Amino acid sequence: MKYRDMGERWTLRLIIITPLVAIAILTVVITSFYVDKLNYYFQENAARYLDEYVINEKRQGEELVKDITILTDYSSEQLEESMKKELDDRLKIAYATAAFIYEKYQGRLSDRAIKERIIDALSSMRWYGKKNYIWITDYSGESILSGSRDLQNVNISSWKDADGRAVILEEIQIARKYGEGYLKTRFREGESLQIEKVVDFKHFNWFFGSGIHLDRALKEKKSEILDLIENAPKDNSGYLVLFENRELVYKTQDAERELSAALLKKMQVSLDREDGWVEFPDKKAYVYTHYCKQFDWHVSYGFKKSYFSNVLQDQQNKMKKEIDEEIRFIIIASGLIAILVGILTFIVSRRIIAIIKEYREELDVQEAELRELNYSLEARVAEEVAAHREKEKMLIQQSKMAAMGDMISMIAHQWRQPLNQMSYVLMNIDSAYEFKELTPKYMDEKVKEGTKLLEYMSHTIDDFKNFFRPDKERSDEQVSEVLEDTISLVKKSLDSHSIVLELDIQSDARLMIYRNELLQVIMNLITNAKDALVMGDISSPKIQISITEDSERVTIMVCDNGGGVDERIQEQIFEPYFSTKGEKSGTGLGLYMAKTIVEGHLNGEIS
Repeated sequence: MKYRDMGERWTLRLIIITPLVAIAILTVVITSFYVDKLNYYFQENAARYLDEYVINEKRQGEELVKDITILTDYSSEQLEESMKKELDDRLKIAYATAAFIYEKYQGRLSDRAIKERIIDALSSMRWYGKKNYIWITDYSGESILSGSRDLQNVNISSWKDADGRAVILEEIQIARKYGEGYLKTRFREGESLQIEKVVDFKHFNWFFGSGIHLDRALKEKKSEILDLIENAPKDNSGYLVLFENRELVYKTQDAERELSAALLKKMQVSLDREDGWVEFPDKKAYVYTHYCKQFDWHVSYGFKKSYFSNVLQDQQNKMKKEIDEEIRFIIIASGLIAILVGILTFIVSRRIIAIIKEYREELDVQEAELRELNYSLEARVAEEVAAHREKEKMLIQQSKMAAMGDMISMIAHQWRQPLNQMSYVLMNIDSAYEFKELTPKYMDEKVKEGTKLLEYMSHTIDDFKNFFRPDKERSDEQVSEVLEDTISLVKKSLDSHSIVLELDIQSDARLMIYRNELLQVIMNLITNAKDALVMGDISSPKIQISITEDSERVTIMVCDNGGGVDERIQEQIFEPYFSTKGEKSGTGLGLYMAKTIVEGHLNGEIS
């Protein structure tokens, strides 16, 4: 009784302690799993995240350089248009002034006097605080008014600009043919390109002209764009560098650490390459460069991969802090739950103690009654046990005899095909010997073929010996390889009946199976198909075998064109000793054995 009381006390203690220990263990396991999972996930994806950051940064850099290129192209186009508009305004004023003087003094003064007044008026016009922005030339090439003293009052029709063009003749042709027009020229060697406009003055044999140098306007436009770039919002990851005529003109001001003198030198050297990305491994930098022809700018955008590594490290540190906070929450919550469970367990244990006492009293009464009953039952039980053992021995013997008969029939069924093939092998050797074609190589092939058949027959005995044993071991097998081994055993027999075998293997799945048992099943199905084709005398006999796979199973399908199974006997074909071949050709055990193997040993289905 004392032993039983101690057991009850320990049981009650375990009832109280077990939930608390389980909660503690579960908390530790969940927390560890959660932390490991997050760390593993982050580490696994860190490289991918870094590559994605780099790809995204490259895309943003290309877009930024593209925007600057679009801006320079647009500015260049707008610059030329604004210069043409300024020339239009100048020459409209000049033309209107000359026309006003002509109309005012026509008939009152001589043409010479009118011309002098016009020349005086146009030579006094000022733009940007300077004179001589308007020139006058007649159609014979005589310079009437010029911004250059050495060209004043001389014939300049043969004048050629710095590029060798007869620019005065071009001006005359444009003014005479179109009334007005534009052209570009570098009037003297060393001067920048300028845009000119000429306008025909209808009242005399004159045309007016004016020009603007592109370098001044281009310089102002470059300054405007640089101000826009400098004041544009920037992120922390990349930096922008501009080279003009391969000299540094701008760099991101807050990127001194990334833009070392050595890196800038490497970037200048790389300007000779085609536009695109260049990697500098020693600086751990990527640089994208595009040449803007209109401004003679090389626009470069670069970034360092280490920046994103630091970003990932910051994210990992932030995640670690969040994990620590969640761990603290889990521990606190688990502690509260443990306290609550402890209180509930204590209450429940008190109730369990009362119930146990009641049951113990009842058990004591029933135990006394059972002792009395046992005395009277022992003799009867001994008699019944002896009789039962005799019956059991008889049933076991009958079962062994039945199993032995089935086994012998199955072995006979399984050996029939290999023995037939063995006879083919011997016949081939005999024929080769008779016709003096028996070479050592041919003999070796047939011996190997016969040995393989004998090995299969030996394995068949082993398989049937272990057929009903529960201690057989499965092996990891590729289903398609088992099929190929099976075909190698029956191929000669099929060829002898001109039966075509077609395979459609769409799966390379591996399964934990009993290899030889699956081989026996497939051989039974192929043999049945062959027998049906031979007995039915089918023209162009064919057997098709396919292996397919989905998320739940691997399916092996054996089809033939022998006419199929009669619907009236479909329910019986898997019963033992049922056969449609007659007593001499079939035992009725092939499909029964196949069903037993597939559904009993391979955890599959056969239909």
